[in-house]
Amino acid sequence: MTNKIVLQTVTEFMQDYTPVYQPIYPLFLGKSQAYSEEVGQVNFKRVNTVGDIRAKHITPKDTEIKQIAVGESLKNFKKYFLANQYVQSSLQDSGGISEVVAQVLDEHQKQQDELLLFGDGASNGTQINNGLFYSSDANYVTNSSAAIATPAGDDLGLLSLHNTIMGVMNTASELAGRKAVVFYGTDAITRLNSLYQSQPTAFRSVLSQSLISTSVLQMPSAITPANTHGFMVINLDAVKLHYTTLPKLAAQGTNEEKMYSWHNFMLGSMMLEVLTPGAIINQAITIDA
Repeated sequence: MTNKIVLQTVTEFMQDYTPVYQPIYPLFLGKSQAYSEEVGQVNFKRVNTVGDIRAKHITPKDTEIKQIAVGESLKNFKKYFLANQYVQSSLQDSGGISEVVAQVLDEHQKQQDELLLFGDGASNGTQINNGLFYSSDANYVTNSSAAIATPAGDDLGLLSLHNTIMGVMNTASELAGRKAVVFYGTDAITRLNSLYQSQPTAFRSVLSQSLISTSVLQMPSAITPANTHGFMVINLDAVKLHYTTLPKLAAQGTNEEKMYSWHNFMLGSMMLEVLTPGAIINQAITIDA
């Protein structure tokens, strides 16, 4: 007689599962599109106006109205998948199976965030798909690094940082839509969570009061690119997430003949499309010594 492995169903496990790692990709699921689970490429066109589109004065003598010119650009989303499998002998204690499955899913949540940020690339321009941090999207704006002054009495430069943030927000506010400010790197996040020296007031609290109806978030250090510091202002209503499948326990079962259980895991590629110029503004910062 063999030991019979008793497993939770995939649905039961996913209902009970609570991630230890808190991903940021769900921030973009409100405006997103999922595709069929097939490897391939999706091509779609973007139409943009070209040249001057401001209205012109016309008089009763005018017989023609100036036409608005448009141009087309091709966008593509490369669909692919990442997967692995966990196998356990029925001779082992099956009580630890759920713990292993949860650990794998936690790591896959982090890996999905990496796909969102980097598009499976190592630097800007090498990404397979446009992401939140590495992107070749023409509507993505990357500002030159801003110097954060650290005068006497403000060695963290919180006033200078606040002014820099508000300057970028003024530009971002020209577009309607829900905004989020995402801080990344130790220099930026340390200051986000610091207190003003002159009084025990949290910088994050003051910033949140200045940025009404704007989410203030920080990028997990586990996925932040090395030696990068700054923040991104994102218009959540002017970006669109394209994806194949989110991290999941795709299937599981037992092989009673060979006495083991198997568990298949899967996640898929992502692309973040910037629908309007300036919907993402990436602002690096440099702290003055």
